[in-house]
Amino acid sequence: MNLQRSFFGVYYPTHKLTLLVTDLLCIALAFFLASKARLNIAPDYLSLEYVGLNIVIISSLFIGGAYTSSTLESRPRLPLNTFFIVLAAAIPGLLFIYLLGPERFTAILGRGVFPFAMAGLAVIAVLARFLVNSAFKLPNRVPNILLLGSHRTQERLSKSLEIGHSKVNLIRSEEIEFIKSRASNLSAIVISPDHTLDEREQQMLIDYRLAGIPIFSLSDFFESFLFLVPVQEINNDWFIRAQGFTMLHSSVAIRVKRAVDIVAALLLLVLNIPICLLTALLIKLTSRGPVMFSQRRIGLNGTEFVLYKFRTMRVDAEVTGAQWTSKNDPRILPIGNFLRSTRIDELPQCWNILKGDMSIVGPRPERPEFTSDLAQKIPYYDLRHIIKPGLTGWAQVMYPYGASIDDALKKLQFDLYYVKNYSLLLDLNILLRTILVTLRRGGR
Repeated sequence: MNLQRSFFGVYYPTHKLTLLVTDLLCIALAFFLASKARLNIAPDYLSLEYVGLNIVIISSLFIGGAYTSSTLESRPRLPLNTFFIVLAAAIPGLLFIYLLGPERFTAILGRGVFPFAMAGLAVIAVLARFLVNSAFKLPNRVPNILLLGSHRTQERLSKSLEIGHSKVNLIRSEEIEFIKSRASNLSAIVISPDHTLDEREQQMLIDYRLAGIPIFSLSDFFESFLFLVPVQEINNDWFIRAQGFTMLHSSVAIRVKRAVDIVAALLLLVLNIPICLLTALLIKLTSRGPVMFSQRRIGLNGTEFVLYKFRTMRVDAEVTGAQWTSKNDPRILPIGNFLRSTRIDELPQCWNILKGDMSIVGPRPERPEFTSDLAQKIPYYDLRHIIKPGLTGWAQVMYPYGASIDDALKKLQFDLYYVKNYSLLLDLNILLRTILVTLRRGGR
């Protein structure tokens, strides 16, 4: 049986066939939703026009590489290439429509059904592929990583890689010549900063890299495979030399991000007016006190601002002073856990976004009572304040719920990854993953 190998998993041969079937179902769902919303009819799935359009879209996915082995792996990234391939497939789709004659596609072109369907398909297909890719990962394969470094570094790397269930083996200098015999089961070679390569090791590693074995510095490995910046493994020199952080000095990126924030916040507010009104009513009926809750938070460049939320705790929740929220916190209202898990309690922060205090995507804003202590105990903690805080963020979709100094350290590593590697594509990744987290009621 020919299994497809990837860094974090192995795929059965049926993986691609499952993706093909899933994509066809996604197309059917997208056109059904668009047709019902725009024309209040269901598509004729057996018509020549609809079948032909399916063939065009699936062919575009094939040509775009959506079914190649290299694009199937999605941990922890979403398969966002599918999003853009689907959008690009609209072009040959329109050509197909006009070649056969637009008059035959009134049910697909009428009132904008086609663009609505393709936009919806782009989102649905990404989420569906993420779920399919996750289902096809086999837990019994443990990625094998060879480390050139000390036992102390091996322990730190092994602990950090617990989320990937990886196996870290320490290479002694004299063993480096025998790596090639293990290459078929090798995921990567990692070089620790506490290991100095001699000339023989350098030459051997060059040969291995040319032979296709991936080789990383310790910090690059964390960034490339765990999608975080390991603050305990870097120093000031790393910040001086590291590539990235382009958003900090790109006025165009900052303006585009601000424009997206305004449009997205307005849409969220308008679309969720009924939910907001219902939430306010339920809070009033189930507890005493105000519906809204305000709290001072730390924003861009360390400045304070007032953050707004729907109240999910008792009014006397902090009579003894500021404290972390814990799992199954008794201070939370009966309806509070639902509001938190679905992130409905965060909707009033759209006003913070419109005011310019926050962004849609960014590090979550922390309370000033906590930040002063965290900045003293966690290296580079204040760097998360060099961009606007967000309604959702990379740490929120990559790390489970936690409220402690250790959790703050781990979340900071994801926040710094976001600051270093910011792009509109990464923002889209985070937003789509936020949808998945919310649907699974994994909000925090």
